[in-house]
Amino acid sequence: MTGLQIRAVAVAMALIIMDGFEIAMMAFTAKPMADAWGVSDATLGIVLSASLFGMAAGAILFSPVGDRLGRRPLTTISVTIVLVGMVLAAVAPNVAVLIVARFLTGFGIGAMSQLNAYVSEFASDRRRGTVVGIYATGFPIGATLAGVAASLLVEPAGWKSMFVAGAVLALVMLVVSWAFLPESIDFLVARRPKNALERVNTVLNKMGRPSLKELPERTEGERAHLGVTAVFGGATGRKTLVLWLGYACLMASYYFANSWIPKLAAESTGDDQMGTTVGSFLNFGGIFGSLIFAAVAIRVLPRRILQVTMALSVVGTVCYGATFGVAWLAVVLGVLLGVLAVASVAGFYAVAPEVYPAALRGTGVGWMLGVGRLVSIVSPISIGYLLDGGWSAGSLFYLMAVPLAIGTVCITVLARLQKREAGDVHRAQVPASPSPVS
Repeated sequence: MTGLQIRAVAVAMALIIMDGFEIAMMAFTAKPMADAWGVSDATLGIVLSASLFGMAAGAILFSPVGDRLGRRPLTTISVTIVLVGMVLAAVAPNVAVLIVARFLTGFGIGAMSQLNAYVSEFASDRRRGTVVGIYATGFPIGATLAGVAASLLVEPAGWKSMFVAGAVLALVMLVVSWAFLPESIDFLVARRPKNALERVNTVLNKMGRPSLKELPERTEGERAHLGVTAVFGGATGRKTLVLWLGYACLMASYYFANSWIPKLAAESTGDDQMGTTVGSFLNFGGIFGSLIFAAVAIRVLPRRILQVTMALSVVGTVCYGATFGVAWLAVVLGVLLGVLAVASVAGFYAVAPEVYPAALRGTGVGWMLGVGRLVSIVSPISIGYLLDGGWSAGSLFYLMAVPLAIGTVCITVLARLQKREAGDVHRAQVPASPSPVS
């Protein structure tokens, strides 16, 4: 990969680090905020889910914009929205304003969903799975940094200091994105905006590649995939169904863990610091999960890795429920769950772009993330009501193993559809053997 490709992926990774920080910070400020404002568990569930509502809305509404306007301008707009949300949260006088602020923050992050497609487009064919796996470490890195920042800032400076730090981070990333994020060649070739050839050649020259005299001619299939309805049609539609459902199931469990485990751990042990520790180790394990995925993807297809990590997540979640409340096991199993969960997220990031052509990639992948987050909103809210209704922490983990099992089935079906499709293409390319002459 050239220096420009590495720079593009690095900026995208820095942006997803920001995403992880901005989203995870609420889990670490939930208890001090609830104590300060007298917020019930049910209301706290709404606060924790506000950013998920925003992420779903941003991904669903803005992903098609990335396929029409471009990956670079949409990213700049998205980071600006995140910055506004963080500033509003830092000055929020009550829980209602904080909910609006978290929605805005999530909306901006959701609008950046096309970054997954962007990284896939700038990665080399040979190492795409590995590059996406490394990129995916950004979210748990950001979430881990949120835990570290919370341990340093919340007690001496108050819980709102976390949102001040988030605003500063968003401002820095707005400047970095504007200065260093190149436009995707795949987007320019597929959509052909004004001066597309000149813009393609500008990027190619920075990569040290020869210029093009003209843009490659679109095939009939590529022209047919320019409408967003193609996401739901034919073989692509079948893959869309299982891909989106599988990702939604993973997100339901993932955001339960990230949103509620720190608070549940703190209450079960009577130690607020234990909640921060368990939450930090959960996200820290996620960093290793992405790196393990990246290393294994050098030799194994991403969809096969994803099948394994999803199945192991079911087992790990059940084990966590059976031993919850034992402090040292909570930390150890928290790391394991973090490894498996984020390795699975990396798997979806690597697999999803392969399902869609370049002209629809931002829309297809972005809508997958949007629908997944829309479904996952139910998780933190419902957990709040279940806790108010007397459910134990262990029983909640057993409940969250169910969507993970469904997601495992979905990704297995997707793998079979992709394998069958690859076989059909291969057979179509191999000329028929001549019939024997009698």
